[in-house]
Amino acid sequence: MSVHDLPAVNASLNAVAGLLLLIGYILIRAGRRQQHRAVMLGAFAASSLFLISYVIYHAQVGSVPFQRQGFVRPLYFTVLITHVTLAAVVLPLSILTLTRGLNGLF
Repeated sequence: MSVHDLPAVNASLNAVAGLLLLIGYILIRAGRRQQHRAVMLGAFAASSLFLISYVIYHAQVGSVPFQRQGFVRPLYFTVLITHVTLAAVVLPLSILTLTRGLNGLF
């Protein structure tokens, strides 16, 4: 496996985390707390592995400039800026949520 395989790994880890979050939502709505807890810990683990893989990839590859022009360029940067901002906010919020959940502070 090379560093260029990591984007596919990242996408897979994100898909697994998203699926686990959906399953966790269904479980908590059904009142199945223990299963919900296990699935949420799995989602957190998948997301953590994603973050590690993402950082390794970008540390090796660096920044790749966006080459396209026209309408798609401002659209791309709008999505990129909001994505980066929300990603930065999610990390501390997920740690806070995990801590509160493990301590029973619902």
